[in-house]
Amino acid sequence: MKTKELISESSLIYSNKQIGDAISNIADNCNSTLRGEEVTILPVMNGALIFSGQLIPKLNFHCVLDYIHASRYSDNKGQPTINWIYKPKIDLIKDKVVLVIDDILDEGLTLTDIKKNLIEMGAKQVVIAVLFDKKIDKIKPIKADFFGLEVPDAYVYGFGLDFNGIGRNIPHLYAHK
Repeated sequence: MKTKELISESSLIYSNKQIGDAISNIADNCNSTLRGEEVTILPVMNGALIFSGQLIPKLNFHCVLDYIHASRYSDNKGQPTINWIYKPKIDLIKDKVVLVIDDILDEGLTLTDIKKNLIEMGAKQVVIAVLFDKKIDKIKPIKADFFGLEVPDAYVYGFGLDFNGIGRNIPHLYAHK
């Protein structure tokens, strides 16, 4: 399937302007909450790449940047366990405030595992910023400290989220019908 065909089978959820405004609000909240802290920032690859690329330049506290690569998805289907591809070095985590940046809080299983691992690595505090918080009919095991926009319980893509490997570069957020 090509991007044009995918979009024709979808509904616009948020425009790029609405997403940009949400990112600015997240940055303002992070700046007021984390003011004066030295923060290790860890975007979760690959989905958080676009979001973090726009959020991080708006942050005005001292930070060190690395990343996490962990996923529970394979072939677009959720798996029971988290696949860890890359963890940051312990010296970036131990006794530090850590800001994890992710694209979406869906069921919360991946972010729960990430936070648990960072605490086990000795993080002083772990805070989570997500661009999208999906409204689902389950109680999530974790909440984001900062989030931008709520999305319906649908297959959403664009602005970093993919649909079967395509659409991460689409500047808006869509829901597939």
